[in-house]
Amino acid sequence: MDDEATTYYVQTMPGVEEIAWLEIRDKLPGAKFGETVFAKEQNGLLLFSYAGAAEDLFQLRTVEDVFVLAVSIEKVPRTRQVLPQITEMVSETAVFQHAIDTAMPIRKQPGRPSYRVISRLYGSHEIYRKELGEAVERGMNNRYPRWRLVDDHAMLEIWINLLGSRLVGGIRLTDRTMRHRFNKPVELKAALRPSVAAAMIHLTQPEDDDIFLDPMCGSGTLPMERRFGGAYGQMIAGDIVRDHVWATRQNVEALRKEPPTDFSTLHTNATQLPLATGSISKVATNLPFGKQIGSPKALKKLYPAFFRELERVLAGNGRAVVLSSEYDLVKDAVRGCPNLEILTGYSIAVLGQWGRIYIIRRV
Repeated sequence: MDDEATTYYVQTMPGVEEIAWLEIRDKLPGAKFGETVFAKEQNGLLLFSYAGAAEDLFQLRTVEDVFVLAVSIEKVPRTRQVLPQITEMVSETAVFQHAIDTAMPIRKQPGRPSYRVISRLYGSHEIYRKELGEAVERGMNNRYPRWRLVDDHAMLEIWINLLGSRLVGGIRLTDRTMRHRFNKPVELKAALRPSVAAAMIHLTQPEDDDIFLDPMCGSGTLPMERRFGGAYGQMIAGDIVRDHVWATRQNVEALRKEPPTDFSTLHTNATQLPLATGSISKVATNLPFGKQIGSPKALKKLYPAFFRELERVLAGNGRAVVLSSEYDLVKDAVRGCPNLEILTGYSIAVLGQWGRIYIIRRV
């Protein structure tokens, strides 16, 4: 990585790290890709270097948390030898000091500095997760003997991840408000994660003149994220459930003090949209899948009908980003629409279940 830049990593929902890099590349000029690391089915980690201000990273929306890299070893022993190695790195390395210096102005609180350690251990090792955290604590006590180790509400959070033989540790720059960025007046069960919604919106390649549609809007997370995706010509949200339409309107309008411009909601069936042929340029939606709908027969009926309607309302070269775990149903339905083609896809985990974000173009 660039020696003049600071190395950071972002934590994403599993599978979203590749999409996060697309956003980083677009929003952080000069950022250089490092690597991706997978924390089992909990998170994806994306390492990169950036020479600009750390606060620039707070504009990212596809990520769950932002860290400045403090400890990194590509291949560590799976024996107890790793513990003194971690303690030494925390105690003595310039990289760890640079991470502290980067985080302190951002996380500064009055009083004596405090910290807590969060450790994660995946794979077969001779040590326990608690010992991993204690190795960091010993290093911190050596380096900053006057700092307070606390259980909660710490000034700094130091995360240490031992993922197989890969060790990645960092100091968290963000707080829970990045992950839970929306205070929705109306919450619905199984709502789409905001960072996943942001990833889907980014993949639509937002443009100022978009006529954007989410035909299965639920509680409105995708339209909410589209408001942060830049200007648009018109935004439409629809759902077959009347309460969902009401929830979406309440949530989208509560996002900011000023009401959304050119925003409308529809109580409608996504397979029979009251929209003109070729009138929509961008679509993003979370299709029902898995346990979200009772009968497999209903899904087999819904998918072909929905994609035929998508083919009808999308304008030429229009772009749709859809999320589903019903891989065969999606592919079969798109094959039945001669004017639709799947460009690519990204496998991600949603609510403990793997699904796939498909990018579809109308030819």
